[in-house]
Amino acid sequence: MNTLITRMMVIAALCLPASLALAHHSFAMFDQTKKVTHTGKVAEVQWTNPHVWIFVDVPTAGGESERWGIEFTSKVHLTRRGFDPDNFQPGDEVEFTVSPYANGKPGGRFFTIKMANGKYYCDVGGPAQAVCNENN
Repeated sequence: MNTLITRMMVIAALCLPASLALAHHSFAMFDQTKKVTHTGKVAEVQWTNPHVWIFVDVPTAGGESERWGIEFTSKVHLTRRGFDPDNFQPGDEVEFTVSPYANGKPGGRFFTIKMANGKYYCDVGGPAQAVCNENN
């Protein structure tokens, strides 16, 4: 009986990492059928895990600004693609394209970002990578 319980506990312990990996959130919060592009000034960079965030103040029609939160992938993935936390400094002007939040709040999932010097950084995969290939 003790052997059976021990085996069951070992199996449960081995399955735990897989269940945690599956717990990652979906992309349902973003309207991935749309892309919106804005220009603004970087307000804050959060070089953190599990996601990097860049907050950009975007001018509105009324002369105010609206802070957009851009959700990127992890630091590891971004570093492999040539990102560096020093690439983006508060005050830098950027043009960014995101899949916006489905609820209409200002922000979204990273698609592309263009630096003031004209260099593009793009999300992995098809259409976004094509933008980088064409512009860098």
